[in-house]
Amino acid sequence: MLGDLRKACFLAVFVIGGCSADDGGGAGSGGGSSFGGSAGAAGSASGGAAGVASGGAAGSSVGGSAGQSTGGTAGSSSGGTGAGGTGGTGGSAGSAALTSVGSLVVLGDSMSDGGGTPPFYYNLLQQDLKVKFPTLSYKNNAQSGSKTSALVGQIKNLPATLPGPVAVCITSGGNDMKAELAAIIGGLDGPARATMGANISAALDALLAPGRFGAGVAVHVFEANIYDASDGQGNFGANNCAFGKGLPAIPTTTFFANWNGEIAKQVAAKGQYLTDIHGLFLNHGFNHPPNWYASDCTHPNSTGHDQLRRHFYFKITGETLP
Repeated sequence: MLGDLRKACFLAVFVIGGCSADDGGGAGSGGGSSFGGSAGAAGSASGGAAGVASGGAAGSSVGGSAGQSTGGTAGSSSGGTGAGGTGGTGGSAGSAALTSVGSLVVLGDSMSDGGGTPPFYYNLLQQDLKVKFPTLSYKNNAQSGSKTSALVGQIKNLPATLPGPVAVCITSGGNDMKAELAAIIGGLDGPARATMGANISAALDALLAPGRFGAGVAVHVFEANIYDASDGQGNFGANNCAFGKGLPAIPTTTFFANWNGEIAKQVAAKGQYLTDIHGLFLNHGFNHPPNWYASDCTHPNSTGHDQLRRHFYFKITGETLP
């Protein structure tokens, strides 16, 4: 009986990490988590210093902490150019600080495909980047309800050539996490995390393959991690969410940290840019108004999408939107 209750409770907890297409509140994955769930601490990697944000320093490292916050000064991690689209040498810290973007590509799950309350971040981001780069091309192959295993297929369906440099924004991983509830509960989810990591690595290889979008076209990938609308408390049942009603709260921080650690490892290994939306959204869940999540406790509301748009814009350009 207790075991059944724990399983039900963990189901409620982890649905927040990703909502598949048959969930009533909307499809796809939520966003991310920082390592240990703490925000505001400085993170940097060789090749780029973090930018300063109100309340703490921007940037992220595998040790964990908050990403860029609105109002911060842009950091740079050497935007990275070269034949075949080699990424920035600064890995996951700071921003790419690109001075030119020819194409915006969006991949992943429902966060990038209609999840939450419009206007959606990817439409807003496209508009913002087009103001700065008027000839910007745009492709969105995200699919609601998808896992990281779908990323390579989404990439294969992109055009053979695109104007460069190409900025690629990815939101994926929450649905992978959701699918492994039993293993997570039993502490046996290591292989599943490794599979997710292999999927991300394969996707990054496909994007960064020499000449993928044309000879000499540079590619810069901005990969989001997985957020948590309960801010680590796991008390979904007590907050009128569509799931978890009547169930006790179980802290979630460790579980999200484990899965996000795998995402960060793969992004850093390819020298790309971790977009720490867990750090961005931390303390903006339903336990800490103003809430940035939609009523399904999974996808961003209009404020959340606006914050995502600003965060990705900073990661790409190194500039803060007004």
